[in-house]
Amino acid sequence: MNIKSLIMTSVIALASASAVQAADVVIPHEVAPVIAAPTFSWTGFYLGAQIGGRSMKSDKNSGPFSKNNLKLSGMLGGLYTGYNVDLGSGVIFGLDTDVTFVGKKDTIDGDTKLIGITPNAKTVADINKILTEAKIKKNDNLDVQARDAYTESITMKEKWSGATRVRIGFATDRVMPYIAGGVAYTQMQGISAIEVKKSGEAAAGADANKVIASGTVHDETKTLVGYTLGAGVDFAMTDNVLLRAEYRYSDYGKKKYFKDTAELQYRINDFRVGVAYKF
Repeated sequence: MNIKSLIMTSVIALASASAVQAADVVIPHEVAPVIAAPTFSWTGFYLGAQIGGRSMKSDKNSGPFSKNNLKLSGMLGGLYTGYNVDLGSGVIFGLDTDVTFVGKKDTIDGDTKLIGITPNAKTVADINKILTEAKIKKNDNLDVQARDAYTESITMKEKWSGATRVRIGFATDRVMPYIAGGVAYTQMQGISAIEVKKSGEAAAGADANKVIASGTVHDETKTLVGYTLGAGVDFAMTDNVLLRAEYRYSDYGKKKYFKDTAELQYRINDFRVGVAYKF
């Protein structure tokens, strides 16, 4: 009995010691790895659309309407694309090009003059030459005479404009203020017209104030090239969606129209916003 009791006591003691040791064992817990959000990169191509407003003033430095200014302000819309390269330390170098459409036009009517009477007015021969070269037909077989009245007008219309620029940005994570400059270009259509009619001094009765002839004398479309400067800020809303807000000044220089009888100068201030997809 003593041997059996001794064996039983030993088994119980061994089991108790094993249980105590098991209770003292520390089971390590796995720690989930910390994944850092990837840093946004401005490098890459982008393509977007833009809208905005334009304040445009045209100074005519010469010609019959030198005292008047064309006003071609209005809304604009268009597309832009470009490529950015991250140079490091938050400096971004980019090339950007765009095209916009305005469709705005403005017409200026000159003073009404009496042929051969008003100072600096055209002669009968001058008017007949203009009508013949422009292939403008006379109404009701009416003839141009001294003291008849005539009025000249010009209409200017911007067909499209664009620019190719260098941008230098200073990025802080997903916000990039920038400055930009480059070449600006636009296509302008110029139309000159004339209306000749009988005046009370040259005709009486039924013919008074009748229109002798009217029509387009010149219709010219020319491309102007100048420079543009601007500044703005891009916002990376996601890794692929970029918002833009920008101010831009453009000077397209001077261009002669209507057989060099008028020289026009164009300068533009505009503000635009855009959204682009970054590839």
